[in-house]
Order: sequence, then structure tokens, then C-alpha cells
Amino acid sequence: MEKMTVKQAVEQSGKVSLGNTKMPSTTFAISAKACKVGAKLEKIEGSTCSKCYALKLQKLRPSVDKGWTNNLFKAEKLIADNPTLWAKQMKFQIERGCKKLGIYNHRWFDSGDLQSIEMLHAIVLTAQMTPQIDHWLPTREAKIVKDYRSKYGKEPSNLCIRVSATMIGDKPITGHKNTSTVHRKGETIHGKECLAYRTNKEFEVIADKVFKNMTREQKKIQDFGHCGNCRACWSNDVENISYPLH
Repeated sequence: MEKMTVKQAVEQSGKVSLGNTKMPSTTFAISAKACKVGAKLEKIEGSTCSKCYALKLQKLRPSVDKGWTNNLFKAEKLIADNPTLWAKQMKFQIERGCKKLGIYNHRWFDSGDLQSIEMLHAIVLTAQMTPQIDHWLPTREAKIVKDYRSKYGKEPSNLCIRVSATMIGDKPITGHKNTSTVHRKGETIHGKECLAYRTNKEFEVIADKVFKNMTREQKKIQDFGHCGNCRACWSNDVENISYPLH
């Protein structure tokens, strides 16, 4: 059997990243321009997608736009042709990245969202191949999740799919155990509040070094939030996470 390489996996399946400044985990991003529900919400004032940081980042950083667009193209192509191979190449990259970081968590879609039932099925295959790693998949594609479960059944316990509310200030969406909401200052907090955007001077110093070549406009997009030791988003036991509007 031919030995898998990072170069081969990235060229065929897309790149798993270790460079997200907020997430302590490995991540996989695709172009936010391809979001289905998100593309509609982005045009609606007060929606949870109306101030999409990913779209702003893609506009300001052509290299990011290119990378996330390539990830989308590669993922959709290989998932259509050979979803098991895509899952194996994701497994290879995620395991390698987690070992390097010493953190066994992975986030799907720090940009972008599910494109199809087939994509979710391929992600489930990846989770099944990596039982030692906790996976978190935030999504606004409630119908894709519902249709997947109708066709394939429940996802594995190490994959937490959080279905997001569509409007800022809304209650958690019904029909799903794990959800997320966004609240403004002073609004009701449903479930557990995310504390990633607490003041963290030590992290801000690190972030300033990481983004030292950014323009002022680009730096505005980076909130310098950080998960720290919190892993609530990855936990199926935490029903709803409420993120502060930022």
C-alpha cells in the first residue's frame, strides 16, 4: 500500500489548518461564499451571518480566499468520487495536527458550511476513523443535518453538530439537541455563555506578533478571542452555547 503524504492529502482533499488564532484545535475551512443558508442570512440585517468575519477576511486577504476556495473544490470533488479516501486523508492530517498541538479536538468550518448530505457523511466517516479526537461542527444547515439523520441515523458520539440560530437574540433552534445562539450585551443568555472574547492581554500580545504584517483594516477582523482550556463547544453534554455579539 502506498504511504500517504501530507502533500498528497492536501492536494487531493484540501488543507487541515493549525493556524486559527482563536481555536486551540486543528480546523478545516472552505469558502464562505459557498454558504447556502448563510448566503441568504448575510443579506438580512440582524442575522447571525450579517457581519460574517470570514467573508470580510476573504475580501481583504486574497491568499485566504484562494486557500478556502481550493479546499471547497477539492473536498467536493473527492467526496463525490471517493468519500472514504477523502475521510482517510482528513484523518491523516487531523491526527498529525492534533499530535503536533497536543490537543485532540478538531473544528469543521471555521469558514463556510455544509454543502450536502454527502459532505456530512464524509465528515462522519472521518470522525468514526478518529475516535480519540472530539469533532465540533457548527452549522446553519439544519435541513442537511435532518436529512442526513433520516438517511444514515445518528452521528458518532465524538462528533458534536451544533445547529445555529439564524437571528441575533433568538432562542435555540428546536429539534436538535446541540445548538448555539448569539446574544447582545444585556440580552438573555441561553445555556452556557462563551467566554472566548474575555480580555486576555497575554493572548493579545501573541496575536499582535502573529498578525504584525496585517493592515489596520485586516486586524479589525481579528477579535483576538481565545478558547483557552474551554472545550464546551465540542461537548454533546452542553446543549446550547451562547456567543456574545462581537
